[in-house]
Amino acid sequence: MTPIELMQLHKPTFTKSDEKIYRYILDNLDFVSAYPIIDVAAKAGVSKSALLRFCQKLGYTGYSEFKYELSKHLLSGTFKDPKSIRYNTDLIGLYISCIEKIPKYISDEKFTQLCILIKEARKIKIYGVHESGLSAEYLSFRLASLGVDSEPVTFPGIFAEKARFAAMGDLNLFFSVSGTTGCIAEAAAVSFSGKAATAIITQNSKAMYYSSYDSFIFIPSLNTDTNQLFLDSQAVFCITIDLLINKLARLL
Repeated sequence: MTPIELMQLHKPTFTKSDEKIYRYILDNLDFVSAYPIIDVAAKAGVSKSALLRFCQKLGYTGYSEFKYELSKHLLSGTFKDPKSIRYNTDLIGLYISCIEKIPKYISDEKFTQLCILIKEARKIKIYGVHESGLSAEYLSFRLASLGVDSEPVTFPGIFAEKARFAAMGDLNLFFSVSGTTGCIAEAAAVSFSGKAATAIITQNSKAMYYSSYDSFIFIPSLNTDTNQLFLDSQAVFCITIDLLINKLARLL
């Protein structure tokens, strides 16, 4: 996810100081991407430590990493004025450009690693909530076509309970756009403690517990303002699933 998307994702948890920093960054992207933390904090009217905490809340190690990612995002030229969008040509182009990035995000080794976990699993549960629940059901359907049994779990109220029943030799696989959804994070933590293999497919490289997963699949996002353009990440998830299934078919 881009720094802009991460800020929007964490907005509900912002303090008053965070809100002040958030508004300043959105209004001064070029300045923030070019100047050190002490200058940006002074301009935003907050302390250096408040700005550092803000960056860490988004999942970055510090301000330097946030600034680097913001600068990279600005240089990518992905910003588009929604009023200038040509329907349907530009919208299809946005989907295509995102899908074309998948091989750069997911190496063949990453796909193989997850395929081996699926192949060797005694029981497989696939979790997803709301839109990502569709991905969980789709993967379960596609696995069935290969003779691999799995259980899609799409009711968030039982995520942790289902994960708790998983034991060594089982696989809990999570779909989450943000990787920070409460029910997903809770169930993943339960899965880790139960010794089951645990994997996630997400669009957030800063997802909670990202270093603890046995397989962490990070896929590209559509990289645009979803409040202005009504695009859905499920197309990207479905293509990723099909790539995974084709890789798995060759290993079975």
